[in-house]
Formats: sequence, C-alpha cells, structure tokens
Amino acid sequence: MPFDRRHVLAQWGGTLPGGEIWSNSLRLASTDTGPDADVPDHDAMVEWLTTYAKDAVAAWHSDFGLKCSSAAKLTYLKMNVVDIQGHYVELNTLEHLYSPVVSGSSASNPHPTQIALAVSLTTEFSRGTAHRGRFYVPMPVHQVDPVSGLISVPDALQVATAAKTFIEALADEPGPDFVVGMRVCVMSQRGTGATNVVTGVDVGRALDTQQRRRNSLKEMYEHVSVDQGAT
Repeated sequence: MPFDRRHVLAQWGGTLPGGEIWSNSLRLASTDTGPDADVPDHDAMVEWLTTYAKDAVAAWHSDFGLKCSSAAKLTYLKMNVVDIQGHYVELNTLEHLYSPVVSGSSASNPHPTQIALAVSLTTEFSRGTAHRGRFYVPMPVHQVDPVSGLISVPDALQVATAAKTFIEALADEPGPDFVVGMRVCVMSQRGTGATNVVTGVDVGRALDTQQRRRNSLKEMYEHVSVDQGAT
C-alpha cells in the first residue's frame, strides 16, 4: 500500500552495551501530496543533513533532560527522500557518521539495554489512521518510584520538552529556504495513505521494554554446584 506523498525519512541510531544496537526514525513531509510532492533536491538534502539535522539529532541524544545513558552511543544519521511506494528516490543513502560518537548525558543508574522510554507524537486527531506515532529514548536512567513503579512527573516533562525542541530543530521552521514547509509528521500506508502533522508530544511515566533487544542479547551463565549429601 502506498504513502499519500513523497517525503523525507530521517533515521538515526547507534550502539548499546553487549553488542546491541538501537535506532529511531521520523518522517517529514510538506503539504503537497502525491508522487511529485515537494521535497528537497539532492544538494538541499546534503546541506540539510550535514549543516542542520546532524546537530539537531546530536543535541537531542545528549540533552541532559533526556537522561539517556552514556552507554547508549549515537553513531549515525541517515536522511533520504522516499517515494509513495516507500522506496528511496536516490540509490545512495545520504548518511552522516558521528566522529567521535555522541554519548547520552548520564552515567548514573543504568537500566538494562532492553529498557526504553516512549516519546509519543500527537496530531490534531485523537483517532484514525496516522493519528499518533512514537519513537524511543534508548537506555534511560530515570529513577523509578518504588511505590508507583513510575518515573517522576518532572522527569517525564523534561523529556517531553526536549522532544519538542528536537522536533522543531529537525524541521528548523522557518529555517533555511530549502526545507521551508517540511514538517515532522505521522504517516501511514494503510488504504490510500495518510499524513498528519505532529502538533504535540506525550511522554508517559512507565518505562518500556524493547523485547527484541532482550531476545538478541546473549545470556552468560555463572555456575555453582549444589551438594545435598549422598543419595
């Protein structure tokens, strides 16, 4: 099933302890629809990636309010124009590799690699196709209240505020001429496709589990013998 317009896919990620990896993505689109929707050309994409977007993603990952573990490393950012079939318009991926890599902001209270914090993207719609999206903070270090099992209200609000800053910086509106009109959107390929502009951010207070990371992390056992006497 198709998207309803051409758009830009931004993907970023890196490494976690134990050889694990993480990644996130956001889609940016204009108000134009269809296979020829207005998107930046090659040169504009390169400039957007290397001059603006790479710094916006690095600032997000290292934001102190995010409380992302310093063990979570940001190593790359990719940005590509995608057609309505979901294929890259250019054969070669536009990619920035961070050197040095960017670490999360906190070395304290690390949780297991499969723990993440969801950042939910809201639109003007409360239901229906493409009304809500999400991406994740990898390996957060928030303290969990022993009674409620939740992170604190100030911590959740700090992450939401950091996400707002990040989304606005990635779109960089009004921004340089070559990306004016591009907005972070929630997009779906269901039916004839749907696109809704992100108008808000929700951050819940319950930490999430990325089960695929737990499944791929190799278990390492330590063994001790048990002696219960002669049988």
